[in-house]
Amino acid sequence: MNFTLKVTALFVILMAGVALTGCESDTLTSPVAGAPVLDTAPPTAPTGLVATSADRNVKVSWDANVTDSDFAGFMVYRVVWGNSYPMLSLPIQDNLWIDDHPVNVACTYLVTALDARGNESATTAVNFLGEGGDEPRIHWDY
Repeated sequence: MNFTLKVTALFVILMAGVALTGCESDTLTSPVAGAPVLDTAPPTAPTGLVATSADRNVKVSWDANVTDSDFAGFMVYRVVWGNSYPMLSLPIQDNLWIDDHPVNVACTYLVTALDARGNESATTAVNFLGEGGDEPRIHWDY
């Protein structure tokens, strides 16, 4: 095979590889007008977070998200002894969540907002001390 034929064959193989696998820069921010732009901006962090006890449950509430047009939902986490546990498997649209299996120790609840691309906001936290007459207890499910 002569040199020109080898270079041409290599170029054809390279172009076929790009055509089959794509080019990852197609979805990155591009200065070219009309090119797709990847949304990496997280939504606004939730505000007004409050945790109260009632009927042996903990009610966690916060302000609705009216800022982000691509808002997809909220996630709730509980932090106990420095370990964070997701309390939901999927985001919720409501700005209220009831912990019907609270712990009877001081803990922190975290809430984040998610957008349609899966970007997650910074956390907003509220400490819960379990004080008052309706102090939650651990529920034992057998």
